[in-house]
Amino acid sequence: MRTLLTTGCAAALLLAGNLAVAQSSNSEQVNRDKTTETQNQTTKTKSDTVYGKVESYRPGKSLKVSVPGKIVKSKSFDLDEKNQSVNIASNVKVGDWVRVQQKTDNNGHKMLTVKESTKPPKSS
Repeated sequence: MRTLLTTGCAAALLLAGNLAVAQSSNSEQVNRDKTTETQNQTTKTKSDTVYGKVESYRPGKSLKVSVPGKIVKSKSFDLDEKNQSVNIASNVKVGDWVRVQQKTDNNGHKMLTVKESTKPPKSS
């Protein structure tokens, strides 16, 4: 009886987890802060990575990508911001899945990279 109950509970948890994954938007946002110490200085780098679908794209002006969450459903990037380097794949268009990575160094300089992505990585 105990084995049957344990098996039933495990199956229910697996089914609930699969339903939750099926309902997600497949978009993902990953934020990372990295500090590197060397003999001469300490370097801090902030990195934000967004996996999502391009909602709008105006070359040289702006990019809007879908992101997870119930409050904020998309994230916009200003492509003509001062003190920023931008590298966007030439074939990016509305409806494509992309990976947008924005890094900021300890001098405040930003680097925005947009690449095609088939789908977001699985969360760990």
